[in-house]
Amino acid sequence: MKGTEQKVLRFINQYKLIDAGDRILVAFSGGPDSVFALSFLNAFRLKYKITLTAVHFNHGLRGKESDDDERFAKEFCKKLKIRFVAGKLNVRGYAKKNKLSIEEAARILRYKNLSFAVKKLGCNKIVTAHNQSDNTETILINLFTGTGLSGLTGIPVVRDYIIRPFMCLSKKEILDYLINKKIPYRIDSSNLSDDFKRNFLRNQILPELKNKLNPQLDDALFRTSKNYESALYLIQKLVNHIIAEYITHNSGSVNIPLLLSDMFDGEIPGEILRFVFNKYLKIEFEYDDYLKINSLIEKQKGKLIQLREEFIAVREDDSIRIEKKQRLSDEKIELKTGSIIMFNGLTLGIEQIMREDVQFGINKGIEFISSDLIKGKFVLRKWEDGDKFQPLGMKQFKTVSDFLTDCKIPSAKKKEQFVLTNRNHIVWVVGLRMDERYKVNSETKKILKLWMK
Repeated sequence: MKGTEQKVLRFINQYKLIDAGDRILVAFSGGPDSVFALSFLNAFRLKYKITLTAVHFNHGLRGKESDDDERFAKEFCKKLKIRFVAGKLNVRGYAKKNKLSIEEAARILRYKNLSFAVKKLGCNKIVTAHNQSDNTETILINLFTGTGLSGLTGIPVVRDYIIRPFMCLSKKEILDYLINKKIPYRIDSSNLSDDFKRNFLRNQILPELKNKLNPQLDDALFRTSKNYESALYLIQKLVNHIIAEYITHNSGSVNIPLLLSDMFDGEIPGEILRFVFNKYLKIEFEYDDYLKINSLIEKQKGKLIQLREEFIAVREDDSIRIEKKQRLSDEKIELKTGSIIMFNGLTLGIEQIMREDVQFGINKGIEFISSDLIKGKFVLRKWEDGDKFQPLGMKQFKTVSDFLTDCKIPSAKKKEQFVLTNRNHIVWVVGLRMDERYKVNSETKKILKLWMK
């Protein structure tokens, strides 16, 4: 059994997982993996000059059995003179509220509460007892359910302040050690059921794979996952460079130049899109998104596709723009002088002013018009096919559609344009140009200020 301990010691040294003086919080279920973890760290705490705290979460899923696990964990720590803390998690309630599986809900709650406990208890690192067999299961589940390269890197040895010093051992090595040392542990009866996908993989599939293909499957997949991790690191460095060099973004919108498709054999790589989705759009990237966005490359300007969570992708002249779809109002809004209204996240106002307050050209969102021809109320609406007006400075009428094209408004943006009308005459293509017929001149008697911000 010295060989098992030496293997872990070398692994800790290789990844520089523990420093002298560390205050370590151990996630302690009472099962074989966490019992091994706590026993090992306790045996070597003088060597590493560390202090230990064990935290146990009662999931409340197995009634008396769960309570017995908690009592076992408490007694185990008492014998080793290790500080013990226990907490209860409402896994079923959380799963129902958030529409999650019991497995996923339990995992999320454990990590949330571990993050809270590590600070509250004055610790600086968390140890979870994951081993190579857990890593194998994670990789295969990700592979079978669909994953990117990151899903094949398995369980990280280090993530922030969480360390996993026992990823060098298989489940069998851990059990053999505990049996040899006569160290007691608890068995979670739910692990024996194939109702959960991880249990089905563990109990039915993996024994056959190890028997028929490779008895050292855990070690082989661990080494493979570390190779993928190294490859992913290089890819992320390249992606970061490409993002900084070529992609522009602002709040909720990203512009991806089609030049990237020329650089990568006619498509925008999935890893670049994954980065964009996760960092800038704050949504998970899926393979379907990759297909939809790349389908736009050969489409004409103005073509639009719907993505998830109200995001759209639009083909522009030389780029693809991804943004959140605005909720546009189709109703017509009546206004009168003195009105201030909000629409589509903007504010529009109409107010009467004195001639001496007129300041032309100070703001693109402000127009000064003559109200001598204005009668009744204004109407704010989206422009419609056939709408015409006489743009300021022009002698001829022009359709709003042609005017927006001249202004180089993207096709997908055109439909979002509003106009302000009076007696069915367009007074202002909002935010862009007023009508020549309403310009202020020396004979103007009343002046209105139209503003938008």
